[in-house]
Amino acid sequence: MKKRFKLDWVLSNELAVGPAPLKKSHFEYLADKNIKSILNLCNEEEAPINEDFKSIFNFKRFTLPDHKVNKEIEIHEIKEIINIIESLKTTGAVYVHCFAGVERSPLICMAWLISKHKLSPQRSLDYLMEVHKGSNPLPSQYKLLSDI
Repeated sequence: MKKRFKLDWVLSNELAVGPAPLKKSHFEYLADKNIKSILNLCNEEEAPINEDFKSIFNFKRFTLPDHKVNKEIEIHEIKEIINIIESLKTTGAVYVHCFAGVERSPLICMAWLISKHKLSPQRSLDYLMEVHKGSNPLPSQYKLLSDI
């Protein structure tokens, strides 16, 4: 059975998380959900930005490494992305994605909840796993959250 593209709201009509939108129908779905900005955590090869939708969405890319790369995410990168989300939110709902929506994008949403809503790292993980099934940041990534 083919998996259907969908987003999960971390904060209703404010911050959403999911996999990379790769087809026209994915971008149309995001527009229907009133997403205004898309924060892409993938490199250009994983998830190119669709030029056809630049008039509908505000696109921002901040490439973070995943488990396939021999590089760890650093705390300064997470803090910079929190600032980017803060800026993007001024125009409406933000969709944060990595390729599969499992490691990087849930991690960033957890960092947002810790930074802006004062959740503990464990509570942010529990919450993300509740609202976005399959959230599974790496232990080394999760450890960074205590430094936010």
